[in-house]
Amino acid sequence: MKRKTEKEELLRYIERIRDKDGYAVVDVGIGEGVTLYDPLSVKGEKDLSGDIYAYIEAQTNIIPANIPLRVRFHGKVSPSEGEEIRRIMQRHYVMKSLDLSWDRMANLRKMVLLAAFGGAVLAVYLYLAITGKNVFMSEILSIVGSFSLWEAADALLLERPRLRRESRNIEQSMNQRVEFVDDEEETDRV
Repeated sequence: MKRKTEKEELLRYIERIRDKDGYAVVDVGIGEGVTLYDPLSVKGEKDLSGDIYAYIEAQTNIIPANIPLRVRFHGKVSPSEGEEIRRIMQRHYVMKSLDLSWDRMANLRKMVLLAAFGGAVLAVYLYLAITGKNVFMSEILSIVGSFSLWEAADALLLERPRLRRESRNIEQSMNQRVEFVDDEEETDRV
């Protein structure tokens, strides 16, 4: 019952933040007191503040990857600075995607090597168990082989799906629309 209620609440939340075009909208205030750029980044490789990325990711973490995102920055931003922010955000998510690609390759390599190693060790264990030679060593090989196969299964069944989900979320963020809304202009029109 609780799970059904949580699912209904999630669906209501998603419907509430979706706009008429079907985008999930995240509004980010960049007014006074908000540090827009990371103070450690330099001109050529300027990056947005980690707080902005953290806020966007916290708001979008619950949104399924198949729903497109629209991030609206509220504050005074010139058109050239807006393009710069779009470029910076795109680069940020491309870098995250590349980092995740490395993690996926490492996961695959780990899975294959552990499975091969575990299979080979268990083959030696079976040979020693059948021949009855060196019983103590065969028990150690049994533990090592089983542990290796267990870790390979963990990489396949637990880590791999998490990496795929993370990859879809990064792709969703790479394809997000970034818009800028000047709240002062909006109030002047009213």
